[in-house]
Amino acid sequence: MTTAHAAAVPVLAGRHPFRGLPVIETAGLRRDPRSPRPVFDQDVWDLTGLADAPVVMSRHRKILDFTAIASSRWRQVAREYLLARLAPLHPDVATLPWAFRVPLNPNSLWSELKHLALWFNYLTSVGVTSLSQVRQHHCDAYLATVSRTTADPNRPLSPSTTAARVRIPQFLALYTEILSDRYQPGFTPWAGRGADEVAGYVRSDENRVPPVPDALLRPLLANCLYLLETIGPPLAAEVAAARAADDREAASQRSLLVHQIDKVREAVDQRRGAGIPAPQAQSSTVAQRLKGGWDPDDPLLHMAWHPFVVETAGAMGHRRQLETLRPELERWVSQCGLQPPWCRDAARIPRHGDGELVPWALPMARHQLDATVYVVTSAAYFLTSALSGMRTSELAELTSGCRQQEQRPGGGTRYRLVSRRIKGEAFGGTEDAWVVIEDVHHAVTTAEALTSAPPGQRLFAKASNNSNRRYTALRSWVNGEHGQRLGLEPLPDGPVNPRALRRTLAMAIAQRPHGLMATKLHLKHVSVATTEGYAARPGGHQAAFAAEVAAEEEAEHLRLTVAAYEDYQRGILPSGQGARDLITAFKAADQALDRHEAGPVTVIDDRRVERVLKAKAKTLHIGVGNYCWFSDPSKALCLKLAGTPDADKPLMGMCDSARCPQATHHPQHRQVWADHAESTQAVFLGNPRLSKPERARAQTAFDRATRIVAEIDTAGHADEELAP
Repeated sequence: MTTAHAAAVPVLAGRHPFRGLPVIETAGLRRDPRSPRPVFDQDVWDLTGLADAPVVMSRHRKILDFTAIASSRWRQVAREYLLARLAPLHPDVATLPWAFRVPLNPNSLWSELKHLALWFNYLTSVGVTSLSQVRQHHCDAYLATVSRTTADPNRPLSPSTTAARVRIPQFLALYTEILSDRYQPGFTPWAGRGADEVAGYVRSDENRVPPVPDALLRPLLANCLYLLETIGPPLAAEVAAARAADDREAASQRSLLVHQIDKVREAVDQRRGAGIPAPQAQSSTVAQRLKGGWDPDDPLLHMAWHPFVVETAGAMGHRRQLETLRPELERWVSQCGLQPPWCRDAARIPRHGDGELVPWALPMARHQLDATVYVVTSAAYFLTSALSGMRTSELAELTSGCRQQEQRPGGGTRYRLVSRRIKGEAFGGTEDAWVVIEDVHHAVTTAEALTSAPPGQRLFAKASNNSNRRYTALRSWVNGEHGQRLGLEPLPDGPVNPRALRRTLAMAIAQRPHGLMATKLHLKHVSVATTEGYAARPGGHQAAFAAEVAAEEEAEHLRLTVAAYEDYQRGILPSGQGARDLITAFKAADQALDRHEAGPVTVIDDRRVERVLKAKAKTLHIGVGNYCWFSDPSKALCLKLAGTPDADKPLMGMCDSARCPQATHHPQHRQVWADHAESTQAVFLGNPRLSKPERARAQTAFDRATRIVAEIDTAGHADEELAP
């Protein structure tokens, strides 16, 4: 419902249908028994106890502060409207003729309240004290005010944002009967016009999310793979040691006993004798010591004394014990120096790119270790997003223990990630599973090891689970001294988030077989996993993603068909056995277009060309070195060779485009065949020990490739006749 309707209704003075009602229970939602129980009449609704709230519903969206509305009278109206939206089955709401019948998602309450505050506070600022005083000129003035940014009044907001601000004044008219203050009977803001029309917002089914540029995607995936496969295992071992130290410190409740002094002294002497540096304290510890009166020139100022005592004696180390052992400690620091305690003696690993063996990490402080963990878990986050197509909400719902692994009867392993569908589902979502490739399964395994999350705890749901923040941290680490020491390729700045990565994956699968997303990541593997997940759960996570892939594939096939048609118009003709039929189809398109007058602008002409060629584009299947125009299964050579004449799509893996009557070659395929001819000549024909049968087969392949290259080169002349 986009247009508000309000009939003349009697004013029912003193009617307050929601007074005293608990908000969460009235909305039919579940509440944690130990949480706050907000009541309708309160000026702040604390919804932090919503039991089924998804992770993407952050804490600040669960606190509804109605005091943001200046007028106490309109705070009451705002509460009435929002609870009516939450509880459409409430007896007083269900009888309203124009009310929404689907409950408002609680995650949207915060935004709705923000727009209510904009409307009501504007009315207050212009001297309106009751909704009954509102007239259309107030609405028009409000539109002029809220359709521009606060920082720059000359800069308009996007139409979609403005439309959201227009809906609230209109929607209030739908609930006139139960509001304590209401518009004049029969009045509706912008009557007869929907919010989209008022704001000039034109909805489109086109996916406008820009994909991640290839120049960013390739190094991102390559670096993420390296971090997870090479850095992940030793980092997980170091993290386990750090957490064990945390547990020891938590258990060290007593002070160091007198008889343990000698034990600590012995440990100091042993380490000094072995040349092991003393542990270096963090900068925060040093700052605290200086504030507490330590001498800035004290040789022990930068030594981590307390963690050392916990490690050696399992007790708390106080300043008085440090002074007792000061001579031994100063000799240790003087002879062996100081060094951060973590990642000492790191194992050597092959550096990314050149394979030179280098330590996987240099000694680091605890906060640096935690930062490295965040970087590598961010790599797991982006790799999972990029190779599965999961949305932000679905990634946030992944928990420790979400991995499933199944051995297939015919051999091989199928990997799944159990998550929850949030978008388009009832509040709380629905459990579902993604079929993923092994790289994604391994990424989540590494994230579990690094976070040490107990079963059921979210893996990517911390306060820092912001994709921009994650990418900034990952990029800074990779481009900084740590990543460059490991030979990682610098990452450019750019938009990297699950929406963009999902669009990129959909487009990459749709436009296959144009290469790899990154080293070792074949798109066909991702495509197979996604397709299987869709087939196993037609209404699940991957059904929507499969639909996006199909839409991108249809758009890509239409683009390629139009491009081939434009080449034909410029005299660049296709070659191959199917060229004559394709040219005939293009001539028919010429005739269809000639029957219509030219459009007033080029864009209209482009759309007309696409409409004419749409049917032909539906028959297109993309091969590595050819196009297959699969319009007649009986002519398909691949189906004849496979003995499956009734198949509804070609078998591109068996394609022999040099002989198939439905295959064509185009200029963009030339390099594929030229490379094939060159490699065949170098690897096979250039091998003197090749057997005669193998040489004959290689010669046939070489001759076919060179012939196709020659045909592509000569097909660009419009005056040449195609060979029959």
